[in-house]
Amino acid sequence: MADLLSLLTLVICFASILTLMKCFGKNGLFVYSTIALIISNIQVLKLTKYTWIENPVALGTVVFSTIFAVDNILTEYFGAKEAKKCVWMSFAGYLFFVLVMKIATLHPFVEYPECINLHQEMDDIFSPSFPLFVSSIASYITSQQVDIHVFSGLKKLARGKHLWSRSLTSMVISTFVDNFVFSVLAWMVFANHPVSWSSLWNTYIFVSYLVRLIIAALCVPLVRLARVFRGNDDVQEL
Repeated sequence: MADLLSLLTLVICFASILTLMKCFGKNGLFVYSTIALIISNIQVLKLTKYTWIENPVALGTVVFSTIFAVDNILTEYFGAKEAKKCVWMSFAGYLFFVLVMKIATLHPFVEYPECINLHQEMDDIFSPSFPLFVSSIASYITSQQVDIHVFSGLKKLARGKHLWSRSLTSMVISTFVDNFVFSVLAWMVFANHPVSWSSLWNTYIFVSYLVRLIIAALCVPLVRLARVFRGNDDVQEL
Protein backbone atom coordinates (compact mmCIF):
# COMPACT_ATOMS: atom_id res chain seq x y z
CA MET A 1 0.00 0.00 0.00
CA ALA A 2 2.76 2.44 0.94
CA ASP A 3 4.54 1.73 -2.35
CA LEU A 4 1.47 2.66 -4.41
CA LEU A 5 0.73 5.75 -2.32
CA SER A 6 4.30 6.99 -2.72
CA LEU A 7 4.15 6.35 -6.46
CA LEU A 8 0.89 8.29 -6.63
CA THR A 9 2.52 11.13 -4.69
CA LEU A 10 5.42 11.17 -7.15
CA VAL A 11 3.05 11.30 -10.13
CA ILE A 12 1.16 14.21 -8.54
CA CYS A 13 4.46 16.02 -7.90
CA PHE A 14 5.59 15.53 -11.50
CA ALA A 15 2.24 16.70 -12.86
CA SER A 16 2.31 19.75 -10.57
CA ILE A 17 5.83 20.71 -11.65
CA LEU A 18 5.00 20.50 -15.35
CA THR A 19 1.65 22.26 -14.97
CA LEU A 20 3.05 25.12 -12.89
CA MET A 21 5.93 25.49 -15.33
CA LYS A 22 3.57 25.54 -18.32
CA CYS A 23 1.24 28.08 -16.74
CA PHE A 24 3.67 30.33 -14.89
CA GLY A 25 7.16 29.55 -16.21
CA LYS A 26 10.01 29.75 -13.75
CA ASN A 27 7.79 31.50 -11.18
CA GLY A 28 5.66 28.38 -11.06
CA LEU A 29 8.75 26.37 -10.19
CA PHE A 30 9.61 28.86 -7.43
CA VAL A 31 6.15 28.29 -5.96
CA TYR A 32 6.48 24.51 -6.21
CA SER A 33 9.84 24.42 -4.42
CA THR A 34 8.52 26.55 -1.56
CA ILE A 35 5.39 24.45 -1.09
CA ALA A 36 7.29 21.17 -1.47
CA LEU A 37 9.80 22.24 1.19
CA ILE A 38 7.00 23.06 3.64
CA ILE A 39 5.10 19.85 2.89
CA SER A 40 8.13 17.60 3.22
CA ASN A 41 9.09 19.10 6.58
CA ILE A 42 5.59 18.37 7.89
CA GLN A 43 5.42 14.88 6.40
CA VAL A 44 8.79 13.98 7.92
CA LEU A 45 6.99 13.60 11.26
CA LYS A 46 5.49 10.36 9.95
CA LEU A 47 7.32 7.21 8.85
CA THR A 48 6.28 4.80 6.12
CA LYS A 49 7.29 1.20 5.40
CA TYR A 50 7.96 -0.13 1.90
CA THR A 51 7.70 -3.80 1.00
CA TRP A 52 11.15 -3.92 -0.59
CA ILE A 53 13.14 -2.40 2.26
CA GLU A 54 13.45 -3.45 5.90
CA ASN A 55 13.70 -0.15 7.75
CA PRO A 56 11.04 2.61 7.72
CA VAL A 57 11.60 5.81 5.74
CA ALA A 58 10.54 9.39 6.49
CA LEU A 59 7.37 10.15 4.55
CA GLY A 60 8.61 13.50 3.24
CA THR A 61 11.44 11.87 1.28
CA VAL A 62 9.44 11.60 -1.97
CA VAL A 63 8.24 15.21 -2.11
CA PHE A 64 11.55 16.64 -0.95
CA SER A 65 13.54 14.69 -3.55
CA THR A 66 11.60 16.29 -6.39
CA ILE A 67 12.98 19.71 -5.43
CA PHE A 68 16.36 18.63 -6.82
CA ALA A 69 14.72 17.95 -10.19
CA VAL A 70 13.32 21.49 -10.10
CA ASP A 71 16.84 22.81 -9.50
CA ASN A 72 18.05 21.01 -12.61
CA ILE A 73 15.14 22.24 -14.71
CA LEU A 74 15.77 25.83 -13.68
CA THR A 75 19.53 25.53 -14.23
CA GLU A 76 19.09 23.86 -17.61
CA TYR A 77 16.48 26.17 -19.12
CA PHE A 78 16.71 29.42 -17.15
CA GLY A 79 20.27 29.53 -15.83
CA ALA A 80 22.01 28.83 -12.51
CA LYS A 81 21.23 32.33 -11.23
CA GLU A 82 17.49 31.62 -11.33
CA ALA A 83 17.99 28.24 -9.68
CA LYS A 84 19.88 29.87 -6.80
CA LYS A 85 17.15 32.49 -6.49
CA CYS A 86 14.63 29.66 -6.14
CA VAL A 87 16.64 28.11 -3.29
CA TRP A 88 16.68 31.32 -1.28
CA MET A 89 13.05 32.11 -2.08
CA SER A 90 11.89 28.69 -0.88
CA PHE A 91 14.04 29.07 2.25
CA ALA A 92 12.47 32.47 2.96
CA GLY A 93 8.99 31.05 2.42
CA TYR A 94 9.65 28.13 4.75
CA LEU A 95 11.14 30.41 7.42
CA PHE A 96 8.09 32.68 7.24
CA PHE A 97 5.80 29.66 7.56
CA VAL A 98 7.67 28.29 10.60
CA LEU A 99 7.75 31.66 12.39
CA VAL A 100 4.06 32.40 11.85
CA MET A 101 2.97 28.89 12.88
CA LYS A 102 5.26 28.97 15.92
CA ILE A 103 3.62 32.22 17.04
CA ALA A 104 0.23 30.60 16.46
CA THR A 105 1.11 27.80 18.89
CA LEU A 106 1.89 30.38 21.58
CA HIS A 107 -1.69 31.67 21.67
CA PRO A 108 -3.48 30.69 24.90
CA PHE A 109 -5.64 27.59 24.69
CA VAL A 110 -9.38 28.29 24.67
CA GLU A 111 -11.60 25.68 26.29
CA TYR A 112 -14.03 24.44 23.68
CA PRO A 113 -15.41 20.87 23.49
CA GLU A 114 -14.83 20.36 19.76
CA CYS A 115 -11.25 21.65 19.92
CA ILE A 116 -9.87 19.90 23.00
CA ASN A 117 -7.35 17.81 21.08
CA LEU A 118 -6.64 20.22 18.24
CA HIS A 119 -4.47 22.54 20.31
CA GLN A 120 -1.99 19.81 21.28
CA GLU A 121 -1.97 18.35 17.77
CA MET A 122 -1.10 21.75 16.34
CA ASP A 123 1.74 22.14 18.83
CA ASP A 124 3.10 18.71 17.92
CA ILE A 125 3.12 19.48 14.20
CA PHE A 126 4.25 23.09 14.12
CA SER A 127 6.71 23.23 17.01
CA PRO A 128 9.84 21.58 15.62
CA SER A 129 12.85 21.36 17.88
CA PHE A 130 15.46 24.03 17.20
CA PRO A 131 18.28 21.52 16.50
CA LEU A 132 16.17 19.67 13.90
CA PHE A 133 15.12 22.96 12.32
CA VAL A 134 18.73 24.17 12.02
CA SER A 135 19.85 20.78 10.69
CA SER A 136 17.08 20.77 8.10
CA ILE A 137 17.80 24.28 6.85
CA ALA A 138 21.59 23.79 6.80
CA SER A 139 21.32 20.55 4.82
CA TYR A 140 18.76 22.05 2.44
CA ILE A 141 20.76 25.14 1.50
CA THR A 142 24.03 23.22 1.25
CA SER A 143 22.68 20.39 -0.89
CA GLN A 144 20.73 22.71 -3.19
CA GLN A 145 23.83 24.81 -3.86
CA VAL A 146 25.84 21.65 -4.53
CA ASP A 147 23.18 20.41 -6.94
CA ILE A 148 23.16 23.65 -8.92
CA HIS A 149 26.96 23.95 -9.07
CA VAL A 150 27.50 20.31 -10.07
CA PHE A 151 24.77 20.41 -12.72
CA SER A 152 25.92 23.73 -14.22
CA GLY A 153 29.57 22.60 -14.11
CA LEU A 154 28.77 19.37 -15.93
CA LYS A 155 26.70 21.32 -18.45
CA LYS A 156 29.71 23.44 -19.35
CA LEU A 157 31.98 20.41 -19.61
CA ALA A 158 29.46 18.55 -21.77
CA ARG A 159 28.68 21.68 -23.83
CA GLY A 160 24.98 21.31 -23.12
CA LYS A 161 24.81 17.63 -24.06
CA HIS A 162 24.14 14.47 -22.03
CA LEU A 163 21.23 15.95 -20.06
CA TRP A 164 20.19 12.60 -18.61
CA SER A 165 23.60 11.74 -17.18
CA ARG A 166 24.15 15.31 -15.92
CA SER A 167 20.81 15.29 -14.11
CA LEU A 168 21.35 11.91 -12.52
CA THR A 169 24.92 12.68 -11.45
CA SER A 170 24.03 16.00 -9.82
CA MET A 171 21.04 14.52 -7.98
CA VAL A 172 23.01 11.49 -6.78
CA ILE A 173 25.69 13.76 -5.30
CA SER A 174 23.44 16.47 -3.88
CA THR A 175 20.92 14.12 -2.26
CA PHE A 176 23.76 12.35 -0.49
CA VAL A 177 25.09 15.70 0.75
CA ASP A 178 21.63 16.61 2.06
CA ASN A 179 21.16 13.28 3.81
CA PHE A 180 24.67 13.27 5.27
CA VAL A 181 24.67 16.87 6.52
CA PHE A 182 21.25 16.55 8.15
CA SER A 183 22.03 13.22 9.79
CA VAL A 184 25.38 14.36 11.20
CA LEU A 185 23.97 17.62 12.56
CA ALA A 186 20.70 16.18 13.91
CA TRP A 187 21.89 12.89 15.37
CA MET A 188 25.49 13.69 16.34
CA VAL A 189 26.33 17.40 16.60
CA PHE A 190 23.08 18.64 18.20
CA ALA A 191 21.86 15.40 19.75
CA ASN A 192 21.79 15.06 23.53
CA HIS A 193 22.87 11.45 23.09
CA PRO A 194 24.90 11.23 19.84
CA VAL A 195 24.71 7.96 17.93
CA SER A 196 27.76 6.08 16.74
CA TRP A 197 29.06 6.43 13.19
CA SER A 198 28.01 2.88 12.33
CA SER A 199 24.49 3.48 13.63
CA LEU A 200 24.35 6.84 11.86
CA TRP A 201 25.23 5.26 8.53
CA ASN A 202 23.07 2.14 8.78
CA THR A 203 20.00 3.69 10.36
CA TYR A 204 19.83 7.30 9.20
CA ILE A 205 21.85 7.62 5.99
CA PHE A 206 21.95 4.42 3.94
CA VAL A 207 18.24 3.50 3.90
CA SER A 208 17.00 7.00 3.17
CA TYR A 209 19.65 7.53 0.51
CA LEU A 210 18.69 4.30 -1.23
CA VAL A 211 15.13 5.57 -1.61
CA ARG A 212 16.40 8.92 -2.83
CA LEU A 213 18.54 7.24 -5.49
CA ILE A 214 15.48 5.53 -6.91
CA ILE A 215 13.49 8.76 -6.92
CA ALA A 216 16.43 10.60 -8.54
CA ALA A 217 16.46 8.06 -11.37
CA LEU A 218 12.71 8.52 -11.85
CA CYS A 219 13.14 12.31 -11.87
CA VAL A 220 15.66 12.31 -14.73
CA PRO A 221 13.05 11.99 -17.55
CA LEU A 222 11.14 14.87 -15.94
CA VAL A 223 14.03 17.26 -16.56
CA ARG A 224 13.98 16.31 -20.23
CA LEU A 225 10.19 16.46 -20.51
CA ALA A 226 10.18 19.94 -18.97
CA ARG A 227 11.54 21.30 -22.26
CA VAL A 228 8.08 20.82 -23.76
CA PHE A 229 6.31 22.54 -20.86
CA ARG A 230 8.32 25.73 -20.68
CA GLY A 231 6.31 28.94 -20.24
CA ASN A 232 6.93 32.28 -21.86
CA ASP A 233 9.96 33.22 -19.75
CA ASP A 234 13.20 34.24 -21.37
CA VAL A 235 15.05 30.96 -21.47
CA GLN A 236 18.80 30.88 -21.00
CA GLU A 237 20.15 27.56 -22.20
CA LEU A 238 23.71 28.24 -21.15
